[in-house]
Amino acid sequence: MADIVGSRTLRSQWDETVRYYSSDTFLEYVGSDDHIESFTYGEFDQLVHRAANCFLELGIAPGEMVALHMHNRPEYLIAWLALAQIGAVSVPLNEHYRYHESEYVLHKCRIKRVITEEISASIYIDNREALGLSAIVQADLAADTGAALSLRAHMEGQPYALREVRPVSTQDHAVILFTSGTTSRPKGAVYTHCNVVYGGLFHISQMGMEHGDRFLSTMPCYHMDFQEMAAMPAICSGSTLIMVEHYSARRFWKQVRELRANFTDTMSIMNRTMLMQPVVPGERDHCIKQIYFSMGLSNEEKEAFEERFGVSLLNSYGMTETVTGVTCAPLTGEKRWPSVGRPALSYKIKITDESGREVPPGKVGEICVLGIPGETLVPYYFEDPAATRELYPEGNWLHSGDRGYLDADGFLYFVDRKQNMIKRAGENVGSLEVELVLTSHPEVADAAVIGVPDPIRDQAVKAFVLLKEGSSLTEGDLCSYCWERLARFKVPTIWEFVDDFPRTATGKIKKQLLS
Repeated sequence: MADIVGSRTLRSQWDETVRYYSSDTFLEYVGSDDHIESFTYGEFDQLVHRAANCFLELGIAPGEMVALHMHNRPEYLIAWLALAQIGAVSVPLNEHYRYHESEYVLHKCRIKRVITEEISASIYIDNREALGLSAIVQADLAADTGAALSLRAHMEGQPYALREVRPVSTQDHAVILFTSGTTSRPKGAVYTHCNVVYGGLFHISQMGMEHGDRFLSTMPCYHMDFQEMAAMPAICSGSTLIMVEHYSARRFWKQVRELRANFTDTMSIMNRTMLMQPVVPGERDHCIKQIYFSMGLSNEEKEAFEERFGVSLLNSYGMTETVTGVTCAPLTGEKRWPSVGRPALSYKIKITDESGREVPPGKVGEICVLGIPGETLVPYYFEDPAATRELYPEGNWLHSGDRGYLDADGFLYFVDRKQNMIKRAGENVGSLEVELVLTSHPEVADAAVIGVPDPIRDQAVKAFVLLKEGSSLTEGDLCSYCWERLARFKVPTIWEFVDDFPRTATGKIKKQLLS
């Protein structure tokens, strides 16, 4: 039997696109200073192959996992594609990660080589022995130092042809994306080459994207929203990816208009902050066909945004483990906002109760997705069989943990995220992880962390802290303590000191009573 991906891999899909569209523009990179770097597919392929040969010289083995700790920049895409060329596996890290967060992923995946940049390099240089690293490659380094290797310098003089052409299979690992969950440790969602290519081909169809279109994205490169909803659709269709270094509410819509983007993707915080900007003439004069959107706006906000900018929000639902938006509002016809659409081609959706029984239309329960692990869904979590069993407790039905309901016509309505998961400005924050950092402080007796409504960021992180007797810790002290141990989006912004907590008979805090 054959399917839409067939035997394609990330390497073969890239090579095919380069063959057909070598002179077409692949990447336009917009720096924070608004400077634009532009590369054709052929020009970028030269860089990819030279980087691949550089990695071969470093001794990166087939199947070896290599960490990528960079913010949005061309070198991220160069490394991501180059590792695929030699059969290695990319492990992107959140650009905001600190040492302890990076340490967990590196040890979990037994990573010996990291590709990073100046802003994060000290994490690895200062802790090289503890992390067991054999090479630290820095993307923005002009020449080798005693501590790090220059990617740029090592690419110079490399031939275009690969020094070694390794076999790569569609079911080989291509990427491992670590996603925050309700536990203190993130889980590594394994993406096969089939998963990566499928995501690109799928989203072309879902968005109505064609060869020559232009997709602008400010999503972080370590996230599936960038990789599967922006980069891969561009690669699979031979289109142009406009990669913006950082999102700016003030500049975003100007960039969309001036760079003639046909597609972009947003989160609710982006839509809200854009609406807060002063109206400027010509805002509705643009080339946008669709804005790919994922949940979180009120009816009033959605209508105000679409009216002001003259666009349509393509509401969708998905998660890292589903590779794609498994539901999406139709391109034409009735959309039924706030529905996130009907199940997409190759997926089925059911809603189940706590016993796993399917519930009738209109009843809220857990959202479950039927697909093919390794093709349309991730096959498993890396070296985490217990979490994988929770994800797939019954065959190929993925249990999301998210809550929603279906109407009588099969439209899905999303209700909320997993228990104890905080959604802050598009980032998932596991409350237990923050609680464990707080309780590691010698003067903290106990702590509880919840999400509270935030009109801009969906939710804010709120911490309730019980201090040990005699402690004089302040909010500022705890903020500083967290800043040293957590990515900035996880650090609480609202604090409340308590004398005690409401507890169950077994001593657990009744978090549902906190607000």
